[in-house]
Amino acid sequence: MKVRLETGEEAQAQRLEGNSLTLLSPRAFPPGSPIRFSTAEADEQRQFEGRTIGSKRAEEELFEVRLRFVNLRRRDRELLEQKLG
Repeated sequence: MKVRLETGEEAQAQRLEGNSLTLLSPRAFPPGSPIRFSTAEADEQRQFEGRTIGSKRAEEELFEVRLRFVNLRRRDRELLEQKLG
């Protein structure tokens, strides 16, 4: 599932595990830093916010970024589970 980071870069949501999400991102984030991104589903843009758990290089120019959501509404969790499940 494609997402847009608040910095304007595009990332790929990979998997949802409980209250954590893993992204493939063009940039790394230090642990504890805020991370905000959005998705566009059926002409509705949804905003998400979390704190990074950590980043590691996954591919040549991409990083695997793990984050913990700050506040995740049930409707948004269901959307993520549906798209990533």
